[in-house]
Amino acid sequence: MPLDPLPPSSPRGKVVSTKHCCSSTEPCPIHLSDVGRRFHSFPKGTFRAHFSPPIFPRYVLRYLASHPPVWTWTTKDGPNKGKSFQVPTVPIVCEKTAPRAIRWLVAVFHSFKTHLNPVTLDAETGKVRQGWLRLYQNNLHIHLQSQLKASPPPPPPAKPLPPTPCPPGKTPAETHSTTANSQIATLQAEIASLRESFYKYITSHETCCHRSNSPSTTSSEEDPDQEPTPSSPPPQFSLQRVNPDGSPSVITNHPTWLVTALATPDLPNRFTGDLTYTGPLTLAPFPENVIEVIKLKFGGTSPFYLGVSRLRHLAVAATSERGLVSKSLTLPPNPSVPKARH
Repeated sequence: MPLDPLPPSSPRGKVVSTKHCCSSTEPCPIHLSDVGRRFHSFPKGTFRAHFSPPIFPRYVLRYLASHPPVWTWTTKDGPNKGKSFQVPTVPIVCEKTAPRAIRWLVAVFHSFKTHLNPVTLDAETGKVRQGWLRLYQNNLHIHLQSQLKASPPPPPPAKPLPPTPCPPGKTPAETHSTTANSQIATLQAEIASLRESFYKYITSHETCCHRSNSPSTTSSEEDPDQEPTPSSPPPQFSLQRVNPDGSPSVITNHPTWLVTALATPDLPNRFTGDLTYTGPLTLAPFPENVIEVIKLKFGGTSPFYLGVSRLRHLAVAATSERGLVSKSLTLPPNPSVPKARH
């Protein structure tokens, strides 16, 4: 049926907005060229309950502002045969992989369908009649456009950064590979320098410990004319390696991991002063005379425990009683950590 004419203009020059209501027996036909141009109210008795278009969530408006839904219509005959035209629409079916905003619109359509009375459904197929379907798509499209106009425009897309120019004679892939290789080489050089500085520190600390164990020179051997030099603070500990029978060992090079652990500040008092150990140190169950333990974790290795007895004798083990552990240390990697006894 033809659409009702527009109402006359008001004295102020504005058009009086009145809603058009379709016939109770048959909805108005909406041609493709008429989609979105006029709102059609549904007649009474069409719905079981009140239904109105919902408020569009922000993420739906943002998506539809940049991806307006359209339907492509291609003419099959006539003077415009083979030409395609895009008609604004609202999707009512989609796949599970469709964007979240499209799936929300399809869910809104199904909510609309549940409110319809049987008179709007095809008795044979149970589907919504095409006339009511097009009517609803038209109204929902008008509602969508009004929501988009009322919402702020989406932010403009970020401009992509200009690509880095490649040196002459090289492709972008070769340039990227060369840059990555140079960065890796720089990092490896820094790691090697840090490792060398760390082991120099360990060596100097071992020398300091050896000097504290050797007898000091007497004052008669010193040059009286030589100016006194300020003495360095004594080390917090001194190490002595002993043989299994208790006799002093001739080996004076102590494990670097042990020196590093004992040089850590704020250790318990029992791990300072004159300390002894039976070499070589291997992971074995603690003897019964161990009274205090510290937990050690060197980078890249499993944690183990360093214990001390009342006589300041050290031992190492893979496990320990929780009540004996008084401190936990996390230290840099060291290749000389003790191994399990075979």
